[in-house]
Amino acid sequence: MPISTERADSGVTAARAVVRGEVQGVGYRDATRRRARRLGVTGWVRNGEDGEVLVHAEGPERAVEELLAFVRDGPPSARVSEVAIDRVKVEGHEQFAIRGVSAGAFVVQEHAATAHHFDLRLEVDGVMRSWAVPKGPSMDPAVKRLAVEVEDHAIAHNAFEGPTGGGGVIVWDRGRYEQGGRVAWPQALERGHAVFVLHGEKLRGGFALQRTHSGEKPQSLLIKRRDEDARPGSDVVAELPRSVLSGRTLDQLLRDD
Repeated sequence: MPISTERADSGVTAARAVVRGEVQGVGYRDATRRRARRLGVTGWVRNGEDGEVLVHAEGPERAVEELLAFVRDGPPSARVSEVAIDRVKVEGHEQFAIRGVSAGAFVVQEHAATAHHFDLRLEVDGVMRSWAVPKGPSMDPAVKRLAVEVEDHAIAHNAFEGPTGGGGVIVWDRGRYEQGGRVAWPQALERGHAVFVLHGEKLRGGFALQRTHSGEKPQSLLIKRRDEDARPGSDVVAELPRSVLSGRTLDQLLRDD
């Protein structure tokens, strides 16, 4: 059966495969990632909810076809019973990564202080690495948000919501996240280009922190990846202003308390 892919103007094709059979817990994802990287194919592989493995592949047509041919058989330890392949849009990935392996907690807290801002925090090595994002995160890949690295916080602070001296904090979003990219964490953060996937109540899909300035307070750009969760033209901060804990907005918290 011919492989169905979509060709972008750049000559890149994309396909999505759903693999069924005995394919979880047998090294299928690792083997697929290794083969994809040898072929120069980008995208992702993750375990589905019903014992399936899902593969998204992007790259030159011949390389994508070779990867999907491998997907049909899988590694020697797997037993593939069925593969469904669909035409999909090119998402613009920079690497081929395994998804579905949690790296820890993430939280975004909206903070009224001397200057109103949002704090993005990612759990890394037992603490919450933190960035102040003045305008808040975006689900629009065309929007690049300034993110200023600030001091680490304790994990226990993730659930804090309430008044502070001269201001207040709400838990705007929270969930789990996966580390991505070719460079291991925390080295990727230190090098200044970290890719990760958020599984929150408001923020979902791939993001990147790209450093633009070093120094005492390093500055980065927080950028939404062009994936299936992207929402071009959206303003998630304005559309979903309420706390995921209390349902209050920051203005309501400040008035009530």
